[in-house]
Amino acid sequence: MNALLLTALLATAHTNVGGTVALSNGRAAGHAVVWLEGASGAKPLHGVVIDQRDRKFIPHITVVTVGTKVEFPNHDTVFHNVFTEYHSEKFDFGMYARGKSKSQVFDRPGLAVLLCSVHSEMSAYVMCVDTPYYAVADGKGHFSIPDVRPGTYTVHVWHESGETYSKREPVESGAALTLRTHR
Repeated sequence: MNALLLTALLATAHTNVGGTVALSNGRAAGHAVVWLEGASGAKPLHGVVIDQRDRKFIPHITVVTVGTKVEFPNHDTVFHNVFTEYHSEKFDFGMYARGKSKSQVFDRPGLAVLLCSVHSEMSAYVMCVDTPYYAVADGKGHFSIPDVRPGTYTVHVWHESGETYSKREPVESGAALTLRTHR
């Protein structure tokens, strides 16, 4: 059983929810996605770009809210074909050259695994959430979700290793949460 450990420190009303996400082996769960489901008011984001450069998607992990349009410019020296067939969205842009861009609106929550049919080493992830409360942990597993209202939320954690967590938790002023997940 793999576990993911999340320790969050919560302060006063409308404040940051922060903490550290760690894998069961004790290593930091760098770039884990953490979000609090149950809040209303998420609005589509603007200006979200996932670049293709040096045969990589940049950034590797992106979080968007429902209704967000994501641009996929090709700034590489070769053709790419961005596609996904997973959870939230299914699309296939076909081949396009340097200097061209395609876009996709993410209209429902879930995970999209981005791939390139030309370069099998290319992959990235887009997590689409229906909440304004989310964060991507840094490389050491630290995260911060700003301006959270106290209340009861379903706390979710996703890591590209496949480890996840989902549990309804009260989020209150001054509380500390420790969450364990499994694959």
